[in-house]
Amino acid sequence: HIYDLDSMTEKNEPIASAARMDQHKYAVTSLSWYPADNGLFVTSSYDSTIKVWDTNEMKAVEEFNMECRVHCQAMSGIANHSLVASAAAEPRIRLCDLANGSFTHSLTGHSGSVMSCVWSTNQEYVLYSGGSDGTIRVWDIRKASSCLMSLDQNNAVDQNPLGETNSAHGRGINGLTVTNDGRFLVSLGLDEKIRLWNTQSGHNTFVNYGSSWRNRFKLCLQPALSSPDVWPPLLYIPSDDRQVLVYRLMDGMLVKRLKGAYGRVTSVENRESHQQLYSGSNAGDLLVWEPPAMIAAVEEREVDADEWSDYNDEDDII
Repeated sequence: HIYDLDSMTEKNEPIASAARMDQHKYAVTSLSWYPADNGLFVTSSYDSTIKVWDTNEMKAVEEFNMECRVHCQAMSGIANHSLVASAAAEPRIRLCDLANGSFTHSLTGHSGSVMSCVWSTNQEYVLYSGGSDGTIRVWDIRKASSCLMSLDQNNAVDQNPLGETNSAHGRGINGLTVTNDGRFLVSLGLDEKIRLWNTQSGHNTFVNYGSSWRNRFKLCLQPALSSPDVWPPLLYIPSDDRQVLVYRLMDGMLVKRLKGAYGRVTSVENRESHQQLYSGSNAGDLLVWEPPAMIAAVEEREVDADEWSDYNDEDDII
């Protein structure tokens, strides 16, 4: 379904839906808009396919058969190429070219399923991937020996960037995201650890995000980051216990728990320039989160310090 966020009605009905004959047979695991043209978007599914959709017709115009379950796909928001990277239930990452509808090449190095992938936001040919083998690999897709390094939680990359014993997490890595400036990478592990990496050095920054987060399902779980104009930068993490955890990115402080989902939260997305966060759960609910309307209250009446102390800062759910 496609919704118009700028003209939502009371019934919140979609403005377009895919025809049943074109729909995926099993769960959709990710969706990406084509950066150069919102007339196209791409989806991946457990039915072993990646589909390219015409937004106006809501029909699948291209289909890539990946031959195994696809955990997620990723497109670069800055690149001139039109490659889609796939993270699937196999050790290789396959690159699909939207320009000609074919596979270009594969990136090999993981020893288990690839569970997540994301493109760099400042280097168009650099790709990050997380696997069930507990490794995060950094790739330059132009090179024959594509893997540049395998990140290590103890920073062993200084001794051997591609060491066989390098390990980013104690278990599989099912979530990755990169900051807007490309300087930091966030990883989510099935060991229920959140890690922040310096992308230039490949070092673990050792930021401690505590132990409140729950992540025990082998599903791709992408975190979200606040808009660039928000300071300090915030990290939004979907959690198995029906909530979204909000952390300060650079020091790991838990600043808010967003509760209200009816099921396990499986996705979050930040809407830049609108100060809105969207979360979805496996119960089928889609929630919109906004900060309290404090600015409007100040404009309507003069508020003194005593009144501020009584303000109820519970988050609004639309």
